[in-house]
Amino acid sequence: MELLYPVESDLRRAAEILRKGGIVALPTETVYGLCCDAFNEEAVERIYDIKRRPKNKPLIVGVGRVEEIHEIAEVNETAERLIREFFPGPLTLILKNKKIPSIVTGGSEKVAIRMPAHEIPLRLLRLFRGPLVVPSANISGRPSPTKLEHVLSDFGDTLDAVIVGECSIGIESTILDVTSSPAKLIRPGAVSSDILKKFVEIEQCEDTFGQYEISAEVYVFVGERVEESIRSYLSRYEDAVVIARKDVYGGKVIEVGESLESYASNLFDALRRAEKMGAKIILVEGIEEKGIGEAIMHRLYKSAKNVVRV
Repeated sequence: MELLYPVESDLRRAAEILRKGGIVALPTETVYGLCCDAFNEEAVERIYDIKRRPKNKPLIVGVGRVEEIHEIAEVNETAERLIREFFPGPLTLILKNKKIPSIVTGGSEKVAIRMPAHEIPLRLLRLFRGPLVVPSANISGRPSPTKLEHVLSDFGDTLDAVIVGECSIGIESTILDVTSSPAKLIRPGAVSSDILKKFVEIEQCEDTFGQYEISAEVYVFVGERVEESIRSYLSRYEDAVVIARKDVYGGKVIEVGESLESYASNLFDALRRAEKMGAKIILVEGIEEKGIGEAIMHRLYKSAKNVVRV
Protein backbone atom coordinates (compact mmCIF):
# COMPACT_ATOMS: atom_id res chain seq x y z
CA MET A 1 0.00 0.00 0.00
CA GLU A 2 1.27 3.45 -0.92
CA LEU A 3 1.00 6.38 1.49
CA LEU A 4 0.38 9.54 -0.54
CA TYR A 5 0.12 13.24 0.30
CA PRO A 6 -1.97 16.11 -1.17
CA VAL A 7 0.74 17.29 -3.56
CA GLU A 8 0.36 17.31 -7.33
CA SER A 9 2.72 14.40 -8.01
CA ASP A 10 1.01 12.16 -5.45
CA LEU A 11 -2.49 13.05 -6.67
CA ARG A 12 -1.42 12.19 -10.22
CA ARG A 13 -0.11 8.89 -8.88
CA ALA A 14 -3.49 8.27 -7.18
CA ALA A 15 -5.32 9.00 -10.46
CA GLU A 16 -3.02 6.52 -12.23
CA ILE A 17 -3.79 3.85 -9.61
CA LEU A 18 -7.53 4.45 -10.12
CA ARG A 19 -7.24 4.18 -13.92
CA LYS A 20 -5.58 0.79 -13.45
CA GLY A 21 -8.51 -0.45 -11.36
CA GLY A 22 -7.04 0.28 -7.94
CA ILE A 23 -8.67 1.46 -4.72
CA VAL A 24 -7.60 4.64 -2.96
CA ALA A 25 -8.72 5.92 0.46
CA LEU A 26 -8.85 9.68 0.95
CA PRO A 27 -10.23 12.31 3.30
CA THR A 28 -13.34 14.29 2.44
CA GLU A 29 -14.98 17.11 4.39
CA THR A 30 -17.27 14.52 6.01
CA VAL A 31 -15.34 11.28 6.67
CA TYR A 32 -12.60 9.26 4.97
CA GLY A 33 -13.82 7.54 1.82
CA LEU A 34 -12.77 4.70 -0.46
CA CYS A 35 -12.77 5.41 -4.15
CA CYS A 36 -12.43 3.57 -7.44
CA ASP A 37 -13.48 4.07 -11.06
CA ALA A 38 -17.30 4.01 -11.09
CA PHE A 39 -17.24 2.27 -14.48
CA ASN A 40 -14.73 -0.45 -13.52
CA GLU A 41 -17.02 -3.20 -12.27
CA GLU A 42 -14.18 -5.39 -11.00
CA ALA A 43 -12.85 -2.53 -8.86
CA VAL A 44 -16.36 -1.78 -7.57
CA GLU A 45 -16.84 -5.43 -6.65
CA ARG A 46 -13.55 -5.35 -4.77
CA ILE A 47 -14.82 -2.39 -2.72
CA TYR A 48 -17.94 -4.36 -1.80
CA ASP A 49 -15.74 -7.29 -0.79
CA ILE A 50 -13.24 -5.43 1.39
CA LYS A 51 -16.00 -3.40 3.05
CA ARG A 52 -18.00 -6.63 3.57
CA ARG A 53 -20.95 -4.70 2.22
CA PRO A 54 -24.04 -6.43 0.75
CA LYS A 55 -24.16 -5.86 -3.00
CA ASN A 56 -27.77 -4.70 -2.87
CA LYS A 57 -26.66 -1.59 -0.92
CA PRO A 58 -25.78 1.19 -3.37
CA LEU A 59 -22.53 3.14 -3.34
CA ILE A 60 -22.37 6.93 -3.55
CA VAL A 61 -20.81 8.34 -6.73
CA GLY A 62 -18.56 11.39 -6.51
CA VAL A 63 -18.12 13.95 -9.28
CA GLY A 64 -15.69 16.81 -9.72
CA ARG A 65 -17.81 18.94 -12.05
CA VAL A 66 -21.53 19.77 -12.08
CA GLU A 67 -21.63 18.95 -15.80
CA GLU A 68 -20.83 15.32 -14.99
CA ILE A 69 -24.06 15.00 -13.01
CA HIS A 70 -26.07 15.68 -16.18
CA GLU A 71 -24.01 13.08 -18.03
CA ILE A 72 -24.74 10.24 -15.61
CA ALA A 73 -28.19 11.11 -14.20
CA GLU A 74 -31.49 12.84 -14.95
CA VAL A 75 -31.50 16.21 -13.20
CA ASN A 76 -34.95 17.64 -12.41
CA GLU A 77 -35.81 21.16 -11.22
CA THR A 78 -35.57 20.23 -7.55
CA ALA A 79 -32.13 18.73 -8.06
CA GLU A 80 -30.99 21.79 -10.03
CA ARG A 81 -32.03 24.06 -7.17
CA LEU A 82 -30.23 21.96 -4.55
CA ILE A 83 -27.11 21.54 -6.68
CA ARG A 84 -26.86 25.33 -7.08
CA GLU A 85 -27.19 25.81 -3.34
CA PHE A 86 -25.22 22.90 -1.85
CA PHE A 87 -22.72 21.53 -4.38
CA PRO A 88 -19.90 21.09 -3.66
CA GLY A 89 -20.82 20.10 -0.13
CA PRO A 90 -21.98 17.36 2.25
CA LEU A 91 -25.26 16.61 0.46
CA THR A 92 -25.90 13.47 -1.59
CA LEU A 93 -28.79 13.53 -4.07
CA ILE A 94 -30.51 10.42 -5.36
CA LEU A 95 -31.45 10.87 -9.02
CA LYS A 96 -32.64 8.67 -11.88
CA ASN A 97 -29.65 6.85 -13.31
CA LYS A 98 -28.51 7.18 -16.93
CA LYS A 99 -25.29 5.22 -17.27
CA ILE A 100 -23.71 4.21 -13.95
CA PRO A 101 -23.36 0.36 -13.80
CA SER A 102 -26.01 -1.48 -11.80
CA ILE A 103 -23.36 -2.96 -9.48
CA VAL A 104 -22.80 0.58 -8.15
CA THR A 105 -26.53 1.28 -7.70
CA GLY A 106 -27.33 -2.03 -6.03
CA GLY A 107 -29.54 -2.90 -9.00
CA SER A 108 -31.65 0.24 -8.56
CA GLU A 109 -32.65 2.55 -11.41
CA LYS A 110 -31.48 5.44 -9.24
CA VAL A 111 -27.99 6.70 -8.42
CA ALA A 112 -26.67 8.62 -5.40
CA ILE A 113 -24.37 11.51 -6.35
CA ARG A 114 -22.37 14.10 -4.46
CA MET A 115 -19.56 16.60 -5.06
CA PRO A 116 -17.22 16.76 -2.05
CA ALA A 117 -16.28 20.18 -0.68
CA HIS A 118 -12.70 19.15 0.04
CA GLU A 119 -9.61 20.00 -1.94
CA ILE A 120 -8.19 16.46 -2.09
CA PRO A 121 -11.16 14.56 -3.60
CA LEU A 122 -12.05 17.48 -5.87
CA ARG A 123 -8.52 17.69 -7.27
CA LEU A 124 -8.36 13.92 -7.68
CA LEU A 125 -11.76 13.73 -9.39
CA ARG A 126 -10.69 16.41 -11.84
CA LEU A 127 -7.36 14.71 -12.52
CA PHE A 128 -9.13 11.40 -13.02
CA ARG A 129 -11.69 13.05 -15.33
CA GLY A 130 -14.61 10.85 -14.46
CA PRO A 131 -16.91 9.74 -11.65
CA LEU A 132 -15.60 7.68 -8.75
CA VAL A 133 -17.52 5.65 -6.21
CA VAL A 134 -16.90 7.23 -2.80
CA PRO A 135 -18.34 5.16 0.10
CA SER A 136 -16.97 5.62 3.59
CA ALA A 137 -13.64 3.86 4.24
CA ASN A 138 -14.82 1.49 6.95
CA ILE A 139 -15.92 -2.10 7.33
CA SER A 140 -19.71 -2.07 6.92
CA GLY A 141 -21.38 -1.69 10.29
CA ARG A 142 -18.41 0.00 11.93
CA PRO A 143 -18.38 3.72 12.85
CA SER A 144 -17.18 5.80 9.91
CA PRO A 145 -13.47 6.75 9.82
CA THR A 146 -12.44 10.34 10.41
CA LYS A 147 -8.71 9.73 10.83
CA LEU A 148 -6.03 7.90 8.87
CA GLU A 149 -5.53 5.46 11.76
CA HIS A 150 -9.20 4.39 11.53
CA VAL A 151 -8.77 3.47 7.85
CA LEU A 152 -5.57 1.53 8.51
CA SER A 153 -7.20 -0.25 11.45
CA ASP A 154 -10.10 -1.46 9.29
CA PHE A 155 -8.20 -2.31 6.09
CA GLY A 156 -4.46 -2.54 6.72
CA ASP A 157 -2.63 -3.26 3.46
CA THR A 158 -5.71 -4.34 1.47
CA LEU A 159 -5.89 -0.91 -0.20
CA ASP A 160 -3.64 0.23 -3.04
CA ALA A 161 -3.08 3.71 -1.61
CA VAL A 162 -4.19 6.11 1.11
CA ILE A 163 -3.98 9.90 0.82
CA VAL A 164 -3.15 11.64 4.10
CA GLY A 165 -5.41 14.52 5.13
CA GLU A 166 -8.02 15.87 7.54
CA CYS A 167 -11.80 15.50 7.74
CA SER A 168 -13.48 18.60 9.15
CA ILE A 169 -17.17 17.78 9.65
CA GLY A 170 -16.90 14.21 10.92
CA ILE A 171 -20.48 13.18 10.06
CA GLU A 172 -21.43 11.64 6.72
CA SER A 173 -23.35 13.51 4.04
CA THR A 174 -27.12 13.95 4.13
CA ILE A 175 -28.84 11.67 1.58
CA LEU A 176 -31.95 13.04 -0.13
CA ASP A 177 -34.00 11.26 -2.81
CA VAL A 178 -35.35 13.92 -5.16
CA THR A 179 -36.88 11.58 -7.76
CA SER A 180 -40.35 12.17 -6.29
CA SER A 181 -42.24 14.90 -4.46
CA PRO A 182 -41.96 15.43 -1.57
CA ALA A 183 -38.24 14.60 -1.49
CA LYS A 184 -37.35 11.71 0.82
CA LEU A 185 -34.76 12.14 3.56
CA ILE A 186 -32.92 8.82 3.46
CA ARG A 187 -30.18 9.71 5.95
CA PRO A 188 -29.76 12.79 8.17
CA GLY A 189 -26.31 14.27 7.81
CA ALA A 190 -24.13 17.34 7.76
CA VAL A 191 -26.82 19.41 5.98
CA SER A 192 -29.73 19.52 8.43
CA SER A 193 -33.33 18.90 7.43
CA ASP A 194 -34.24 22.36 8.74
CA ILE A 195 -31.90 23.93 6.19
CA LEU A 196 -33.13 21.69 3.36
CA LYS A 197 -36.78 22.53 4.13
CA LYS A 198 -36.06 26.11 3.06
CA PHE A 199 -35.55 24.81 -0.46
CA VAL A 200 -37.68 21.68 -0.83
CA GLU A 201 -40.53 19.81 0.82
CA ILE A 202 -39.16 16.80 2.73
CA GLU A 203 -40.60 13.52 3.94
CA GLN A 204 -38.70 11.51 6.58
CA CYS A 205 -38.10 7.89 5.55
CA GLU A 206 -37.79 4.83 7.76
CA ASP A 207 -34.16 4.26 8.78
CA THR A 208 -32.67 1.28 6.92
CA PHE A 209 -29.02 1.72 7.93
CA GLY A 210 -29.02 -0.71 10.86
CA GLN A 211 -26.92 -0.60 14.03
CA TYR A 212 -23.18 -0.02 14.41
CA GLU A 213 -21.11 -2.97 15.52
CA ILE A 214 -19.32 -1.74 18.65
CA SER A 215 -17.48 -4.02 21.06
CA ALA A 216 -18.98 -2.31 24.13
CA GLU A 217 -22.55 -1.70 25.26
CA VAL A 218 -23.43 1.92 24.45
CA TYR A 219 -25.89 3.85 26.62
CA VAL A 220 -27.05 7.23 25.30
CA PHE A 221 -28.52 9.66 27.85
CA VAL A 222 -31.02 12.32 26.81
CA GLY A 223 -33.07 14.74 28.88
CA GLU A 224 -32.63 17.29 31.66
CA ARG A 225 -30.80 15.06 34.18
CA VAL A 226 -28.09 13.59 31.95
CA GLU A 227 -25.12 14.43 34.20
CA GLU A 228 -26.84 13.09 37.33
CA SER A 229 -27.81 9.87 35.54
CA ILE A 230 -24.35 9.24 34.08
CA ARG A 231 -22.83 9.70 37.56
CA SER A 232 -25.29 7.12 38.88
CA TYR A 233 -24.24 4.59 36.21
CA LEU A 234 -20.56 5.32 36.87
CA SER A 235 -21.05 4.39 40.52
CA ARG A 236 -22.25 0.95 39.36
CA TYR A 237 -19.88 0.30 36.43
CA GLU A 238 -16.29 1.06 37.33
CA ASP A 239 -14.95 0.04 33.90
CA ALA A 240 -17.28 2.40 31.99
CA VAL A 241 -15.96 5.08 29.64
CA VAL A 242 -17.87 8.35 29.29
CA ILE A 243 -18.14 10.37 26.07
CA ALA A 244 -19.05 13.91 27.07
CA ARG A 245 -18.87 17.48 25.85
CA LYS A 246 -16.55 18.30 28.75
CA ASP A 247 -15.11 16.33 31.66
CA VAL A 248 -17.25 16.87 34.74
CA TYR A 249 -17.17 13.20 35.74
CA GLY A 250 -13.58 12.19 36.50
CA GLY A 251 -12.48 8.68 35.68
CA LYS A 252 -12.28 7.61 32.05
CA VAL A 253 -13.77 10.48 30.02
CA ILE A 254 -13.33 11.28 26.32
CA GLU A 255 -14.17 14.92 25.64
CA VAL A 256 -15.79 15.72 22.28
CA GLY A 257 -16.09 19.48 22.81
CA GLU A 258 -18.91 21.79 23.77
CA SER A 259 -19.99 23.00 20.32
CA LEU A 260 -22.15 20.86 18.06
CA GLU A 261 -19.52 21.11 15.33
CA SER A 262 -16.82 19.82 17.68
CA TYR A 263 -19.09 17.01 18.88
CA ALA A 264 -19.75 15.93 15.29
CA SER A 265 -16.08 16.11 14.34
CA ASN A 266 -14.96 13.97 17.30
CA LEU A 267 -17.84 11.49 17.73
CA PHE A 268 -16.64 8.54 15.63
CA ASP A 269 -13.09 8.86 16.90
CA ALA A 270 -14.41 8.91 20.48
CA LEU A 271 -16.35 5.66 19.95
CA ARG A 272 -13.29 3.96 18.49
CA ARG A 273 -11.04 5.32 21.26
CA ALA A 274 -13.43 4.01 23.93
CA GLU A 275 -13.21 0.55 22.36
CA LYS A 276 -9.41 0.73 22.40
CA MET A 277 -9.52 1.61 26.08
CA GLY A 278 -11.22 -1.74 26.66
CA ALA A 279 -14.57 -0.30 27.68
CA LYS A 280 -17.31 -2.79 28.38
CA ILE A 281 -19.84 0.03 28.73
CA ILE A 282 -19.79 3.44 27.01
CA LEU A 283 -21.95 6.19 28.52
CA VAL A 284 -22.68 9.03 26.07
CA GLU A 285 -24.15 12.47 26.63
CA GLY A 286 -26.96 13.03 24.14
CA ILE A 287 -27.80 16.46 22.73
CA GLU A 288 -30.75 18.35 21.33
CA GLU A 289 -31.75 17.13 17.87
CA LYS A 290 -31.39 20.47 16.09
CA GLY A 291 -29.04 21.41 13.27
CA ILE A 292 -26.19 18.93 13.01
CA GLY A 293 -27.39 17.60 16.37
CA GLU A 294 -30.04 15.74 14.36
CA ALA A 295 -27.32 13.76 12.58
CA ILE A 296 -25.24 13.28 15.74
CA MET A 297 -28.20 11.73 17.55
CA HIS A 298 -29.05 9.57 14.53
CA ARG A 299 -25.53 8.09 14.74
CA LEU A 300 -25.78 7.68 18.52
CA TYR A 301 -29.09 5.84 18.21
CA LYS A 302 -27.36 3.54 15.69
CA SER A 303 -24.65 2.92 18.31
CA ALA A 304 -26.82 2.47 21.38
CA LYS A 305 -27.86 -0.71 23.14
CA ASN A 306 -30.04 1.48 25.36
CA VAL A 307 -31.36 5.04 25.19
CA VAL A 308 -31.83 6.38 28.74
CA ARG A 309 -34.37 9.23 28.87
CA VAL A 310 -34.04 11.21 32.05
